Amino acid sequence: MRRTALSALAAVSIAVVSGCGSDAPPDPKAEWTFAMKTAGFVPNSPHTYDEMFESAKNFCATGSALAISGLARQALDPSLVGQTAMPAPGKDPDAAAKAYGDATWKWACGQPQ
Repeated sequence: MRRTALSALAAVSIAVVSGCGSDAPPDPKAEWTFAMKTAGFVPNSPHTYDEMFESAKNFCATGSALAISGLARQALDPSLVGQTAMPAPGKDPDAAAKAYGDATWKWACGQPQ
């Protein structure tokens, strides 16, 4: 009986300890991609969300989500939908640019909002 109780206690202890450390941090690329899809962004072929995430990191040097949003707004002109690597067709360009800037600053640049 003592052996059974110790085995059961050990199994419960392992489950509790392993459960405490299982919260993995969010995946920045997955979070950024989700934000882009939610905002209505669609990469023009042959571009992909993965490629766009890597490209988004280039905007980190601008220094803020607001600056990134300003740059994105220029590219989101409705007349450029066919020329932009990742447009947000049918979406409000200002709202899409803000979503892009916020998500890029947080997930691609690793900065708090």
